[in-house]
Amino acid sequence: QAKPQNLLQLDEQQRSRFLDSFDRVISDIDGVVWSMESMVPNAAEGYKALERIGKPVQFVTNNSVRSVGQIVRRFDKLGMTVQPEQISHPAQAIVDYLRGIKFEGLIYIIASSPFKKVLSDAGLQLIDGPHDPIEESVEGLFKGIFDPQPVKAVVIDVDFNLNCAKMLRAQQYLRKPGCLLIQGATDRLLPMGRGLNIIGPGPFSSILVEASGKEAITLGKPGRELGDLLIRQYKIDQPSRVLMIGDMLAQDVAFGRQSGFQTLLVLSGGCTLEQLQAETDPSRIPDYYADSVADVAALLGHLPKAHV
Repeated sequence: QAKPQNLLQLDEQQRSRFLDSFDRVISDIDGVVWSMESMVPNAAEGYKALERIGKPVQFVTNNSVRSVGQIVRRFDKLGMTVQPEQISHPAQAIVDYLRGIKFEGLIYIIASSPFKKVLSDAGLQLIDGPHDPIEESVEGLFKGIFDPQPVKAVVIDVDFNLNCAKMLRAQQYLRKPGCLLIQGATDRLLPMGRGLNIIGPGPFSSILVEASGKEAITLGKPGRELGDLLIRQYKIDQPSRVLMIGDMLAQDVAFGRQSGFQTLLVLSGGCTLEQLQAETDPSRIPDYYADSVADVAALLGHLPKAHV
């Protein structure tokens, strides 16, 4: 694995080769376009510069708490016109996947309210809970977690009201042969700001994988199933001619590499230059890196270098 190249240290020949090597861009959003507390300076100019030279941009996010409509409106505040169909959201990806396999049946879901709404609006049958504390006895436990309903799939994503009873109930449904385990976001940590991370949904998904012995179908980054879905949806014939932009090694770079895309890591979000330089897993080492997406505009002569 060659060392990643700094985008703004490419010579003229390398720059030309880079720009000619991809036809389409798939980009993460959080940590790339904006963070929890602010917008990434001049990120919009980077995307506009790409579109000006004929490189269409799609976005893929693991952030299921914010709806697609909310994402579109936030892009609008940046002066970027982004259509809903340009955004891949974990909940919608799960809907598309289930439609693709002609899924029918009841789904037990552990997720946020906006996530559940996407699935229910698509006509899928959902059950959830328990939401209230269960009695701390064997009888109370059995009453709280065992349920005879014919659940055909368990879906797990971010749930700020996750509790032990929900996890135990999910485990019991997964004991049934043929019950699918489907996960959205797999982030083990969620960056909330500089130096502040909270536990993400990944560790909880891992518990269900281990407890059930089932392989999860992953419709968030870095899921192989998500990559296959995007390749079909965007009619991508040559994955190697797609540039994946993201700020996380384990989610974005690993997703891009697994999908056969080129990868550009930006240091405006969840990864520092020191973390990039310390990474030894080839599946998490990008082809290129930059301070932010604004450096793409600088590469094309539209902006000075970014400083993050």
